[in-house]
Amino acid sequence: MSIAAPFAEFRTTVEPEFVDHNGHMGIRSYTALFDKATGPFYEFLNISRANVREHGGTIFALQDTAWYRREVMLGDPLLITSQLIEHDHNKVVMFMTMHQTRDNYEAAMFEIIEIFIDQETRKPKPFPEVITARLAEVQKAHDALPRPALSGQGVGLKRKSG
Repeated sequence: MSIAAPFAEFRTTVEPEFVDHNGHMGIRSYTALFDKATGPFYEFLNISRANVREHGGTIFALQDTAWYRREVMLGDPLLITSQLIEHDHNKVVMFMTMHQTRDNYEAAMFEIIEIFIDQETRKPKPFPEVITARLAEVQKAHDALPRPALSGQGVGLKRKSG
């Protein structure tokens, strides 16, 4: 079975409740949609809520960064693609891109690092083998993709010296 690279299964439309006082989709809605898009991607990665709970764990976010490139408006069709950037024994780094599909442009990007946590101790623990195996399989396919230029950039201002 081939592995989708990038993963491109989350589609939606800009709904009236997503639009803010500026007449475009507001920042909270971008965040909510990127969060919703993790659900299908996590199913694909074998780290769905149900699967990690079955192994006594859950997933916590450690850090995320968003970049807003071009506004989207009411009714705009959207596709969010997801790429596994890297993973280790208990963490995953994903990069997501929101595409406005009618006019074919990248509207926003989002990168997040998340960690596997023991539900009882609330401390990090290693992924079980069944998850590690799937992450390795997807990582191999996603490593063939170019790493997004913004990946790893985080937040900051460029300072002029002097």
